[in-house]
Amino acid sequence: MYEDVLTSVLAFIYTIGHWIGRGVVGLIEGISGVAIPASLVDGVGMLAILTIFLAIAEVAKKAIWIVVAVGWVLIVVRIVILMFGRV
Repeated sequence: MYEDVLTSVLAFIYTIGHWIGRGVVGLIEGISGVAIPASLVDGVGMLAILTIFLAIAEVAKKAIWIVVAVGWVLIVVRIVILMFGRV
């Protein structure tokens, strides 16, 4: 059962990669006028998927750092308020 799910997920990723690769290769061919071999379509698509994933991960990482920084600022502000509130 798990093998079927894994096979389905990998087939889906491969299909999306092939479509993206075909689009990117078509765009490059249209701009440059150079015929790109069909054997590069899947590789370009997989690299595009990895690039998209890394971009999303980078944005998420920045967002997490912003949340952590805001949390530390709020803690410091709370401590300062407590310090001056007792004076």
